[in-house]
Amino acid sequence: MGDYYRQSYVFERVGPATSIRYVCYEDLRTGQFGVSQGDIMRSPEHPETLSCQAVDEVNSFIERLPRAWFDTLIEALEDIAPIFEQERQS
Repeated sequence: MGDYYRQSYVFERVGPATSIRYVCYEDLRTGQFGVSQGDIMRSPEHPETLSCQAVDEVNSFIERLPRAWFDTLIEALEDIAPIFEQERQS
């Protein structure tokens, strides 16, 4: 049997029209969580941008899994969140 992962999105609102969308995975064998990427989303978002991001997510998952795995989703989010600190300051 192969390795199985569940994908989910977690959104962090960082401004009135801006959010960060985190692409999260749960390893179904171990129950651990990892975050592979985060995308800055601004409203209104153009549909073509969303389509391109969906393709990027698939390629990202195939090429590389999250760099670290954690016991909780919150720990996984806290690990990647500092990358977006500048966006929170704007």
